Amino acid sequence: MGLRHALTALAEQWDDVRERLSPGEFDEVQALVDAFTREGDRVASEELAEDIADLLRARLPRDHPFLVALRAREERFAPDAARRAVELSAWFGLTGPLQVRLGRPPGPTSTEVEQEAESWLLDAPALDADQLRARGLDPGDPDLIRLDRAGGGDGRWPAFQFAADGSPLRIVLEINRILAASDDPFGAADWWLGGNGRLGDAPARLIGSLPDDELIAAARAETGGA
Repeated sequence: MGLRHALTALAEQWDDVRERLSPGEFDEVQALVDAFTREGDRVASEELAEDIADLLRARLPRDHPFLVALRAREERFAPDAARRAVELSAWFGLTGPLQVRLGRPPGPTSTEVEQEAESWLLDAPALDADQLRARGLDPGDPDLIRLDRAGGGDGRWPAFQFAADGSPLRIVLEINRILAASDDPFGAADWWLGGNGRLGDAPARLIGSLPDDELIAAARAETGGA
């Protein structure tokens, strides 16, 4: 479903939606929208967006712009290098117009959200190039996630990618290829270190305790693969 496009349409059609609903129904919509704009977790915010869609699907005519947008195809894994950061900032960037409709000043800009999303990944435990070389590893290995700060500086290789003996984990390298980590390192790192609704935890925490096939299936589901 095109949840992102539908929420954009909701902000644009706010007054029209108000007129089509009873006061009690619109109060329910406003409460869900308010919770959505305050939620900082992607999975939880998507659940709230689904609740908004379910409520309005039953109360708006099929040709209403909200439902037309809702039926649009949502692109979940665009192949460009900035995909994950752009997707994240675009998703949470929806809160601004909706906050205005609720009578609140808009929150952070999409650029600020993107920078915050990258910052926590850069702060995760990591190795530097010298540490990789000391282990006999190639810092230029495209199957390893390398994160670089926007302002420059030394690269960082998230530590979850390596076993206790310092060698790269085979399952991590395989999934990094599935996630196209060489093109989108922040997107791949976010998948590994962020919460995963399908798996119930951050995938990096499940290495060794969850069968590799399940991790691979989750990564392929993220990319739209079989």
